Amino acid sequence: MAEKPGLRSARDKFLNQLTGIDAEFNNWSSWQLLMDWLKRQPWRHELLGDDKIPGRLLHPNTLANEVSRYLGGPDDQG
Repeated sequence: MAEKPGLRSARDKFLNQLTGIDAEFNNWSSWQLLMDWLKRQPWRHELLGDDKIPGRLLHPNTLANEVSRYLGGPDDQG
């Protein structure tokens, strides 16, 4: 079932509160904002592995799900 426009998923609400980024994490611009935030975190190497961004994290929903799951939040099953 698709989400209604304007209703954010539990994952997006979690990431909004955590990062201070007011976005739905499903497009390139939100991916860039989330990645910029992630790169400033001291634990980024634990998630990314090294300075190169893993290919699996180049999709906005995947990055948002991985960050949320890593931090103990929900993922977006949609």
